[in-house]
Amino acid sequence: MKFYITVENTTKLKRSLLNLKLFNIISIPEILDQYGYTYESIDEYSTFIINKHIMDLINTYTKSKRIRGIIYSNPNVTDNVIYGLYESLKDIKEISDIVLFDDYNVPKLHKFYPLFEEIVFFPSVKKIRLIECTPIKELMNLKKGS
Repeated sequence: MKFYITVENTTKLKRSLLNLKLFNIISIPEILDQYGYTYESIDEYSTFIINKHIMDLINTYTKSKRIRGIIYSNPNVTDNVIYGLYESLKDIKEISDIVLFDDYNVPKLHKFYPLFEEIVFFPSVKKIRLIECTPIKELMNLKKGS
């Protein structure tokens, strides 16, 4: 199972991808709202509560037989968030890869590319399945062949 990290919201995910029923989405803004927090009002204690909730969701989702992956949607992704996710997910054997999911036409996460072995891009024209999204390695091979 792959773990995808993106800054895009659930609406963009639903507009871009066909097979979302095979993926669980962890939307950080929705979780914060559920607990009555905002990015501005979150403190150390509330961060602990939110992180525990996220890890509980991840542990629940990884036990599902029908789920193909988890999409972590957080518009405020930072280096620390990414490193924290790598650390938290390293012992979960069901997660095979952590993948960055970005927009090819307007890349918002370019500075994080070196932290990932795999980067995939949102479809630019029509809705497709997540597994059909173009990985950056294929784009680099196409550019070298041109």
